[in-house]
Amino acid sequence: MSASLAVQQALMAALGAVAGVTGVYDGPALDAAAPYLVIGPDLMADASHNSGIAHEHRVAVTAWDDRPGVARLKAVLGAVEAAATGLTGVWAGHRIISARLLRQSLGSPQEGWRPGLIELRIITEAV
Repeated sequence: MSASLAVQQALMAALGAVAGVTGVYDGPALDAAAPYLVIGPDLMADASHNSGIAHEHRVAVTAWDDRPGVARLKAVLGAVEAAATGLTGVWAGHRIISARLLRQSLGSPQEGWRPGLIELRIITEAV
């Protein structure tokens, strides 16, 4: 399995346990109730070294909320950060070496929905 898909599966599992989120999707969720999460887009680059195959992943997770204000969205983003940066273990032949937050931002409302974005850097190595 590709390292990118392994990271997506790990994120789906971790983010599925975030309290207050109605679902985690890998694409537009047209009929989802707020707040929900969308994984992607992502970018994977080679980070191999002398002792093995490794990859660096840059992954975006967008939280969508339909409430005015930003308090609930910020709480969801905090929970997403905690879950994502706590990723560990082996997923489909790829060990997660590290997961850290790169940045977080809140977007302007779009037709009553406000996006909150978290960008992550995740390093994996093949096992």
